[in-house]
Amino acid sequence: MNSQRRLAAVTFDCWNTLLVDADLDAARAIRVAALIEAAAARGVELDGERAIAAIRAAHARHVELWGSGVGSGSVEMASWALETVGVADLPLAAVLGERFEEAGLAGSVAALAGAADVLDELRRRGVRTAMVCDTGFSGGRIVRQFLSRTGLLELLEVQVFSNEVGVPKPDGRMFAAALDPLAVTAALAVHVGDLKRTDVQGGRSAGMGTVRICASYDDPDALPEADAVAGSHADLLDALERAHARARSGVR
Repeated sequence: MNSQRRLAAVTFDCWNTLLVDADLDAARAIRVAALIEAAAARGVELDGERAIAAIRAAHARHVELWGSGVGSGSVEMASWALETVGVADLPLAAVLGERFEEAGLAGSVAALAGAADVLDELRRRGVRTAMVCDTGFSGGRIVRQFLSRTGLLELLEVQVFSNEVGVPKPDGRMFAAALDPLAVTAALAVHVGDLKRTDVQGGRSAGMGTVRICASYDDPDALPEADAVAGSHADLLDALERAHARARSGVR
Protein backbone atom coordinates (compact mmCIF):
# COMPACT_ATOMS: atom_id res chain seq x y z
CA MET A 1 0.00 0.00 0.00
CA ASN A 2 1.56 3.31 -1.00
CA SER A 3 1.98 6.24 1.39
CA GLN A 4 -1.10 7.97 -0.01
CA ARG A 5 -3.31 5.03 0.87
CA ARG A 6 -1.77 3.43 3.92
CA LEU A 7 -3.41 3.58 7.33
CA ALA A 8 -2.29 6.83 8.93
CA ALA A 9 -4.27 7.06 12.19
CA VAL A 10 -6.39 4.96 14.53
CA THR A 11 -8.86 6.43 16.98
CA PHE A 12 -10.10 4.41 19.93
CA ASP A 13 -13.21 4.44 22.04
CA CYS A 14 -12.44 4.25 25.77
CA TRP A 15 -14.77 2.02 27.80
CA ASN A 16 -14.79 -1.67 26.86
CA THR A 17 -12.26 -0.84 24.16
CA LEU A 18 -9.16 0.31 26.03
CA LEU A 19 -10.38 0.47 29.64
CA VAL A 20 -12.84 -1.47 31.79
CA ASP A 21 -14.21 -0.66 35.22
CA ALA A 22 -12.76 -3.04 37.80
CA ASP A 23 -14.61 -1.72 40.88
CA LEU A 24 -17.44 0.84 41.04
CA ASP A 25 -18.58 0.28 44.63
CA ALA A 26 -16.36 2.88 46.29
CA ALA A 27 -17.32 5.58 43.79
CA ARG A 28 -21.02 4.80 44.21
CA ALA A 29 -20.78 5.01 48.00
CA ILE A 30 -19.10 8.42 47.81
CA ARG A 31 -21.79 9.76 45.46
CA VAL A 32 -24.58 8.51 47.71
CA ALA A 33 -22.98 10.11 50.77
CA ALA A 34 -22.40 13.37 48.87
CA LEU A 35 -26.06 13.56 47.79
CA ILE A 36 -27.29 12.87 51.32
CA GLU A 37 -25.01 15.63 52.64
CA ALA A 38 -26.04 18.12 49.96
CA ALA A 39 -29.75 17.50 50.53
CA ALA A 40 -29.30 17.83 54.30
CA ALA A 41 -27.71 21.25 53.76
CA ARG A 42 -31.06 22.34 52.32
CA GLY A 43 -33.13 20.71 55.05
CA VAL A 44 -34.00 17.48 53.22
CA GLU A 45 -33.23 14.25 55.05
CA LEU A 46 -32.45 11.25 52.84
CA ASP A 47 -31.72 7.64 53.59
CA GLY A 48 -29.34 5.63 51.46
CA GLU A 49 -32.08 3.88 49.51
CA ARG A 50 -33.70 7.13 48.41
CA ALA A 51 -30.35 8.65 47.50
CA ILE A 52 -29.42 5.60 45.41
CA ALA A 53 -32.76 5.77 43.60
CA ALA A 54 -32.26 9.47 42.82
CA ILE A 55 -28.78 8.88 41.43
CA ARG A 56 -29.97 5.94 39.34
CA ALA A 57 -32.80 8.02 37.92
CA ALA A 58 -30.37 10.81 37.04
CA HIS A 59 -28.03 8.38 35.31
CA ALA A 60 -30.94 6.84 33.39
CA ARG A 61 -31.85 10.31 32.14
CA HIS A 62 -28.24 10.84 31.07
CA VAL A 63 -28.28 7.57 29.12
CA GLU A 64 -31.60 8.43 27.47
CA LEU A 65 -30.27 11.81 26.33
CA TRP A 66 -27.02 10.21 25.15
CA GLY A 67 -29.09 7.87 23.01
CA SER A 68 -30.65 10.88 21.31
CA GLY A 69 -27.31 12.61 20.75
CA VAL A 70 -27.43 15.02 23.68
CA GLY A 71 -24.50 15.18 26.08
CA SER A 72 -24.66 15.57 29.85
CA GLY A 73 -22.33 14.96 32.76
CA SER A 74 -21.86 15.06 36.50
CA VAL A 75 -23.26 18.54 37.06
CA GLU A 76 -26.44 17.79 35.14
CA MET A 77 -26.87 14.47 36.91
CA ALA A 78 -26.27 16.13 40.27
CA SER A 79 -28.95 18.71 39.45
CA TRP A 80 -31.42 16.00 38.41
CA ALA A 81 -30.73 13.93 41.51
CA LEU A 82 -31.32 16.96 43.73
CA GLU A 83 -34.53 17.81 41.89
CA THR A 84 -35.75 14.23 42.41
CA VAL A 85 -35.47 14.69 46.18
CA GLY A 86 -37.05 18.14 46.11
CA VAL A 87 -34.01 20.43 45.99
CA ALA A 88 -33.63 22.97 43.16
CA ASP A 89 -30.32 24.74 43.70
CA LEU A 90 -27.94 25.26 40.76
CA PRO A 91 -24.93 26.44 42.81
CA LEU A 92 -25.32 23.41 45.07
CA ALA A 93 -25.65 21.16 42.01
CA ALA A 94 -22.37 22.53 40.64
CA VAL A 95 -20.57 21.64 43.87
CA LEU A 96 -22.25 18.24 44.08
CA GLY A 97 -21.45 17.57 40.43
CA GLU A 98 -17.75 18.09 41.11
CA ARG A 99 -17.98 15.65 44.02
CA PHE A 100 -19.80 13.14 41.80
CA GLU A 101 -17.00 13.41 39.25
CA GLU A 102 -14.13 13.22 41.76
CA ALA A 103 -15.74 10.11 43.26
CA GLY A 104 -14.73 8.21 40.15
CA LEU A 105 -11.11 8.33 41.27
CA ALA A 106 -11.99 6.12 44.24
CA GLY A 107 -12.88 3.31 41.87
CA SER A 108 -10.43 1.19 39.95
CA VAL A 109 -10.01 0.58 36.24
CA ALA A 110 -7.93 -1.78 34.16
CA ALA A 111 -6.61 -1.76 30.62
CA LEU A 112 -7.90 -4.51 28.36
CA ALA A 113 -5.36 -7.24 27.77
CA GLY A 114 -3.00 -6.28 24.96
CA ALA A 115 -4.24 -2.70 24.62
CA ALA A 116 -0.88 -1.13 25.49
CA ASP A 117 0.93 -3.50 23.14
CA VAL A 118 -1.32 -2.53 20.21
CA LEU A 119 -0.93 1.19 20.87
CA ASP A 120 2.81 0.84 21.20
CA GLU A 121 3.06 -1.15 17.96
CA LEU A 122 0.95 1.38 16.06
CA ARG A 123 3.17 4.18 17.25
CA ARG A 124 6.25 2.14 16.25
CA ARG A 125 4.80 1.81 12.74
CA GLY A 126 4.24 5.55 12.50
CA VAL A 127 0.46 5.32 12.81
CA ARG A 128 -1.02 8.21 14.80
CA THR A 129 -3.28 7.36 17.76
CA ALA A 130 -6.12 9.16 19.50
CA MET A 131 -9.08 8.54 21.80
CA VAL A 132 -12.70 9.51 21.12
CA CYS A 133 -14.64 8.98 24.33
CA ASP A 134 -18.20 9.60 25.47
CA THR A 135 -18.32 10.55 29.15
CA GLY A 136 -20.78 10.24 32.01
CA PHE A 137 -19.99 10.77 35.68
CA SER A 138 -16.27 10.76 34.83
CA GLY A 139 -15.40 13.58 32.45
CA GLY A 140 -12.21 13.95 30.47
CA ARG A 141 -10.27 15.29 33.45
CA ILE A 142 -10.91 12.06 35.35
CA VAL A 143 -10.54 9.67 32.42
CA ARG A 144 -7.11 11.12 31.61
CA GLN A 145 -6.07 10.13 35.13
CA PHE A 146 -7.39 6.60 34.54
CA LEU A 147 -5.36 6.43 31.33
CA SER A 148 -2.29 7.64 33.19
CA ARG A 149 -2.77 5.01 35.90
CA THR A 150 -2.84 2.25 33.31
CA GLY A 151 0.08 3.56 31.24
CA LEU A 152 -2.05 4.35 28.19
CA LEU A 153 -2.13 8.15 28.28
CA GLU A 154 1.33 8.62 26.79
CA LEU A 155 0.40 6.26 23.94
CA LEU A 156 -2.54 8.43 22.82
CA GLU A 157 -1.49 11.63 21.09
CA VAL A 158 -4.94 13.24 21.28
CA GLN A 159 -7.77 12.60 23.73
CA VAL A 160 -11.25 13.82 22.84
CA PHE A 161 -14.12 13.72 25.35
CA SER A 162 -17.78 14.48 24.82
CA ASN A 163 -18.04 16.72 27.88
CA GLU A 164 -15.28 18.90 26.40
CA VAL A 165 -16.54 18.92 22.80
CA GLY A 166 -20.16 19.39 23.87
CA VAL A 167 -21.68 16.51 21.91
CA PRO A 168 -21.38 12.71 22.12
CA LYS A 169 -20.71 10.18 19.39
CA PRO A 170 -21.89 9.53 16.72
CA ASP A 171 -21.67 13.28 16.08
CA GLY A 172 -18.95 13.89 13.51
CA ARG A 173 -17.48 16.73 15.55
CA MET A 174 -16.09 14.18 17.99
CA PHE A 175 -14.10 12.40 15.28
CA ALA A 176 -12.99 15.64 13.62
CA ALA A 177 -11.67 16.86 16.98
CA ALA A 178 -9.39 13.82 17.06
CA LEU A 179 -8.22 13.80 13.44
CA ASP A 180 -7.75 17.52 12.85
CA PRO A 181 -4.86 17.93 15.35
CA LEU A 182 -3.18 14.91 13.74
CA ALA A 183 -3.59 16.43 10.25
CA VAL A 184 -4.98 13.08 9.03
CA THR A 185 -7.97 12.77 6.69
CA ALA A 186 -10.80 10.45 7.66
CA ALA A 187 -10.16 8.31 4.57
CA LEU A 188 -6.78 7.31 6.02
CA ALA A 189 -8.09 6.54 9.50
CA VAL A 190 -9.93 3.74 11.29
CA HIS A 191 -12.01 4.02 14.45
CA VAL A 192 -12.15 1.16 16.98
CA GLY A 193 -14.97 0.76 19.49
CA ASP A 194 -17.44 -1.67 20.97
CA LEU A 195 -20.78 -0.04 20.09
CA LYS A 196 -22.48 -0.13 16.71
CA ARG A 197 -24.57 3.03 17.21
CA THR A 198 -21.84 5.35 18.41
CA ASP A 199 -18.58 3.83 17.21
CA VAL A 200 -19.46 2.01 13.99
CA GLN A 201 -22.08 4.45 12.72
CA GLY A 202 -20.14 7.45 13.99
CA GLY A 203 -16.81 6.47 12.49
CA ARG A 204 -18.39 5.43 9.20
CA SER A 205 -20.40 8.65 8.92
CA ALA A 206 -17.19 10.57 9.48
CA GLY A 207 -15.65 8.75 6.51
CA MET A 208 -13.43 6.39 8.49
CA GLY A 209 -12.98 2.65 8.42
CA THR A 210 -14.39 0.91 11.50
CA VAL A 211 -13.49 -2.02 13.72
CA ARG A 212 -15.81 -3.34 16.40
CA ILE A 213 -13.93 -4.94 19.27
CA CYS A 214 -15.92 -7.43 21.34
CA ALA A 215 -13.28 -8.42 23.90
CA SER A 216 -15.25 -6.98 26.81
CA TYR A 217 -18.73 -6.33 25.38
CA ASP A 218 -20.32 -7.92 22.30
CA ASP A 219 -22.91 -5.40 21.12
CA PRO A 220 -26.14 -7.24 20.13
CA ASP A 221 -27.82 -4.24 18.46
CA ALA A 222 -29.29 -5.05 15.05
CA LEU A 223 -27.38 -2.24 13.33
CA PRO A 224 -24.89 -2.36 10.45
CA GLU A 225 -21.68 -4.17 11.33
CA ALA A 226 -18.21 -2.66 11.26
CA ASP A 227 -15.76 -3.17 8.42
CA ALA A 228 -14.01 -5.76 10.61
CA VAL A 229 -14.60 -7.35 14.01
CA ALA A 230 -11.83 -8.17 16.51
CA GLY A 231 -12.35 -10.60 19.36
CA SER A 232 -9.41 -9.19 21.30
CA HIS A 233 -6.50 -6.81 21.01
CA ALA A 234 -4.43 -9.74 19.80
CA ASP A 235 -6.61 -9.72 16.67
CA LEU A 236 -6.75 -5.97 16.29
CA LEU A 237 -3.77 -5.18 14.08
CA ASP A 238 -4.99 -7.52 11.36
CA ALA A 239 -8.55 -6.23 11.77
CA LEU A 240 -7.35 -2.66 11.30
CA GLU A 241 -5.75 -3.50 7.97
CA ARG A 242 -8.86 -5.35 6.79
CA ALA A 243 -11.11 -2.48 7.84
CA HIS A 244 -8.95 0.12 6.15
CA ALA A 245 -8.79 -1.87 2.91
CA ARG A 246 -12.54 -2.42 2.91
CA ALA A 247 -13.31 1.22 3.63
CA ARG A 248 -10.96 2.33 0.86
CA SER A 249 -12.62 -0.07 -1.58
CA GLY A 250 -16.04 1.42 -0.85
CA VAL A 251 -17.55 -2.04 -0.30
CA ARG A 252 -19.52 -1.99 2.94
